[in-house]
Amino acid sequence: MVNEVFSDTEANLNSFVKAVRLLTALLVTLLFIPVSGEAQSRITPCNLAVKTNLAYDALGAPSLGMEIEVGKRWSVAATAAYKWGGTWAWKDQVHITTADISLNYWTKKTDRAVWQGLHVGPYVALYRYDFLFGSKGEQAKINWGAGVTCGYSLPVSRYFSFDFVIGLGYVGGKYKKYEVSDDSYRHNVWTADKVRHYVGPTKLEVSLVWHVCGGCPKMQRGGSR
Repeated sequence: MVNEVFSDTEANLNSFVKAVRLLTALLVTLLFIPVSGEAQSRITPCNLAVKTNLAYDALGAPSLGMEIEVGKRWSVAATAAYKWGGTWAWKDQVHITTADISLNYWTKKTDRAVWQGLHVGPYVALYRYDFLFGSKGEQAKINWGAGVTCGYSLPVSRYFSFDFVIGLGYVGGKYKKYEVSDDSYRHNVWTADKVRHYVGPTKLEVSLVWHVCGGCPKMQRGGSR
């Protein structure tokens, strides 16, 4: 059966867009959760960081993320990346959209452990992709993943830091294999319905992080307290 590959792109992305909106809404909600004591003083816009994954950016998949401190050693982060068309050299071969949310525990034993040093924690993610090399490809509307990450944050100024992260986990979900039916890459022939069960490396980040209110504790005037 012959099917259009990209003519229904907007319709196929609707469910994914809803998922990204849900992740964003969760982060925004965290800013206004009524809590008491020490945690309440920490959940403010000044405990917000905005970041971009330079590894994705270099591959032509612009990324944007937010991270919010929610406790003395805890933060919640959400990131998304999008590469669908464009002018990249592999614009007709690689299409991918991803979004994930993670809970990070910062191991450094200081009053302001968040934003510096080693951090670990679980994450969940959603993926949509279309990979085509030669005449054979794989396409999935929605796959999901979960796993653990380990990262290290290195402050370079009061407002900026670099965050290096690797993740291991599982990716699962249905996908289709296909072959192209003409040279325009606008049609394909489905050849098989598959279910992915992948275990291994799932995440790589080299992120530039902007601390909105100058939250890098190591670089603040007077140093760590």
